[in-house]
Amino acid sequence: MAQGKMEQDKMGHAAKGAGGHHMMADEAFMASMQSMHRSMTAAKGGTVDATFAKKMIAHHEGAIAMARIELEHGADAQAKQLAQKTIDENTRGIAALRDWLRAHGG
Repeated sequence: MAQGKMEQDKMGHAAKGAGGHHMMADEAFMASMQSMHRSMTAAKGGTVDATFAKKMIAHHEGAIAMARIELEHGADAQAKQLAQKTIDENTRGIAALRDWLRAHGG
Protein backbone atom coordinates (compact mmCIF):
# COMPACT_ATOMS: atom_id res chain seq x y z
CA MET A 1 0.00 0.00 0.00
CA ALA A 2 2.83 2.39 0.83
CA GLN A 3 4.35 1.76 -2.61
CA GLY A 4 1.11 2.79 -4.31
CA LYS A 5 0.97 5.97 -2.23
CA MET A 6 4.58 6.79 -3.15
CA GLU A 7 3.80 6.34 -6.85
CA GLN A 8 0.73 8.58 -6.55
CA ASP A 9 2.83 11.23 -4.79
CA LYS A 10 5.48 11.06 -7.52
CA MET A 11 2.85 11.32 -10.24
CA GLY A 12 1.10 14.18 -8.46
CA HIS A 13 4.38 16.02 -8.02
CA ALA A 14 5.31 15.52 -11.67
CA ALA A 15 1.92 16.76 -12.78
CA LYS A 16 2.20 19.85 -10.59
CA GLY A 17 5.67 20.60 -11.91
CA ALA A 18 4.48 20.48 -15.50
CA GLY A 19 1.24 22.30 -14.73
CA GLY A 20 2.44 25.79 -15.60
CA HIS A 21 3.76 24.63 -18.95
CA HIS A 22 0.53 22.77 -19.64
CA MET A 23 -1.54 25.84 -18.76
CA MET A 24 0.50 27.96 -21.20
CA ALA A 25 -0.17 25.41 -23.93
CA ASP A 26 -3.89 25.30 -23.04
CA GLU A 27 -4.07 29.08 -23.39
CA ALA A 28 -2.23 28.92 -26.71
CA PHE A 29 -4.56 26.18 -27.98
CA MET A 30 -7.61 28.21 -26.95
CA ALA A 31 -6.30 31.33 -28.69
CA SER A 32 -5.46 29.40 -31.86
CA MET A 33 -8.90 27.78 -31.97
CA GLN A 34 -10.64 31.12 -31.45
CA SER A 35 -8.55 32.66 -34.22
CA MET A 36 -9.32 29.74 -36.54
CA HIS A 37 -13.04 30.03 -35.79
CA ARG A 38 -13.01 33.78 -36.54
CA SER A 39 -11.11 33.21 -39.78
CA MET A 40 -13.40 30.40 -40.89
CA THR A 41 -16.48 32.48 -40.09
CA ALA A 42 -15.16 35.47 -42.06
CA ALA A 43 -14.00 33.42 -45.08
CA LYS A 44 -16.42 33.89 -47.93
CA GLY A 45 -16.20 33.50 -51.68
CA GLY A 46 -18.32 34.32 -54.69
CA THR A 47 -19.39 30.67 -55.04
CA VAL A 48 -19.91 27.73 -52.75
CA ASP A 49 -16.69 26.28 -54.15
CA ALA A 50 -14.64 29.40 -53.39
CA THR A 51 -16.17 29.69 -49.92
CA PHE A 52 -15.26 26.06 -49.26
CA ALA A 53 -11.66 26.65 -50.35
CA LYS A 54 -11.29 29.81 -48.25
CA LYS A 55 -12.79 28.20 -45.16
CA MET A 56 -10.55 25.15 -45.59
CA ILE A 57 -7.48 27.39 -45.85
CA ALA A 58 -8.44 28.95 -42.51
CA HIS A 59 -9.02 25.47 -41.07
CA HIS A 60 -5.61 24.24 -42.27
CA GLU A 61 -3.93 27.37 -40.89
CA GLY A 62 -5.56 26.61 -37.53
CA ALA A 63 -4.24 23.04 -37.63
CA ILE A 64 -0.74 24.37 -38.33
CA ALA A 65 -0.99 26.80 -35.41
CA MET A 66 -2.01 23.99 -33.06
CA ALA A 67 0.76 21.73 -34.34
CA ARG A 68 3.30 24.48 -33.65
CA ILE A 69 2.06 24.63 -30.05
CA GLU A 70 2.74 20.90 -29.76
CA LEU A 71 6.24 21.38 -31.17
CA GLU A 72 6.93 24.18 -28.69
CA HIS A 73 5.32 22.77 -25.56
CA GLY A 74 4.95 19.02 -26.12
CA ALA A 75 7.21 16.40 -24.59
CA ASP A 76 6.42 13.21 -26.51
CA ALA A 77 8.64 12.57 -29.53
CA GLN A 78 5.92 10.72 -31.45
CA ALA A 79 3.40 13.51 -30.85
CA LYS A 80 5.99 16.00 -32.11
CA GLN A 81 6.48 13.91 -35.25
CA LEU A 82 2.72 13.91 -35.80
CA ALA A 83 2.67 17.67 -35.30
CA GLN A 84 5.37 18.13 -37.93
CA LYS A 85 3.47 15.83 -40.29
CA THR A 86 0.35 17.93 -39.67
CA ILE A 87 2.28 21.08 -40.58
CA ASP A 88 3.70 19.52 -43.74
CA GLU A 89 0.39 18.08 -44.96
CA ASN A 90 -1.65 21.18 -44.18
CA THR A 91 0.93 23.44 -45.82
CA ARG A 92 0.54 21.38 -49.01
CA GLY A 93 -3.24 21.50 -48.63
CA ILE A 94 -3.19 25.29 -48.35
CA ALA A 95 -1.02 25.55 -51.46
CA ALA A 96 -3.42 23.33 -53.42
CA LEU A 97 -6.45 25.33 -52.30
CA ARG A 98 -4.76 28.64 -53.17
CA ASP A 99 -3.76 27.27 -56.57
CA TRP A 100 -7.37 26.25 -57.17
CA LEU A 101 -8.61 29.70 -56.12
CA ARG A 102 -6.15 31.42 -58.48
CA ALA A 103 -7.18 29.15 -61.35
CA HIS A 104 -10.88 29.76 -60.72
CA GLY A 105 -10.80 33.48 -60.04
CA GLY A 106 -11.46 33.05 -56.35
